Amino acid sequence: MEHKQALIGVITCHKPQGLYQVQSVNEFYLNALESYDAAPVLLTHQLKGRSLQRVLDGLDGVLFTGSHSNVHPELYGATHLEPRLDRGRDSLAFSIVEYSKQHGLPVLGICRGFQEMNVALGGSLHHKVYQLGGCVEHREPDTEDFTKKYAEQHSLQLAKDSWLGDWLDSDTIQVNSLHNQGINRLADPLLVEAQAEDGLVEAFRLAEHPFFYAVQWHPEWQASENKVSQAIFSQFLAAAKRRAA
Repeated sequence: MEHKQALIGVITCHKPQGLYQVQSVNEFYLNALESYDAAPVLLTHQLKGRSLQRVLDGLDGVLFTGSHSNVHPELYGATHLEPRLDRGRDSLAFSIVEYSKQHGLPVLGICRGFQEMNVALGGSLHHKVYQLGGCVEHREPDTEDFTKKYAEQHSLQLAKDSWLGDWLDSDTIQVNSLHNQGINRLADPLLVEAQAEDGLVEAFRLAEHPFFYAVQWHPEWQASENKVSQAIFSQFLAAAKRRAA
């Protein structure tokens, strides 16, 4: 039987570049997919309605990437100001979440993706996690050395019935941490997969879905070397390949 490569949609971000407005994505995500023999397909916010549905109908999964932009506060009932917003991405992400719920499309969310998937299902976010009392350090290390920026920073406790615990045969893991915001209220349909020492939810899945999974940290870094990243990406791509078949 001919091998069918999984086609994975990758959400892009709107960013200014000089005089131009561009759609971009960090190549860490694309390289991670390539290392698992998946073909990335870039998804921009210009995809809407029937055109978006046609594209999603042909995909085997979608990756919600991280970004320096944040979900618009009004989408979860907040009023604070955000210096970096991407309304087009918000709209695209929410549409894909709805499609995934209806059609069982495998999706993996990372960092901003994790946050927007929670908000799309009715959850809310903390504006600045580091201002909460008794929290561990979640913010991005101030360095240009990627090995230090993406180094393991704190531990997570895995839920008793978590998929990640089963994949790794473990109840704790170490993860990197590069985020300012985090989950305040977890959306009702979501199940906790992992929590930080301070109680912050850092991984979740949607009940009764083939693969609706999201993490707050960055498994795209060393995706084929780190055992936690290996588990997440291999299971995501396995779900996508089952759909492709």
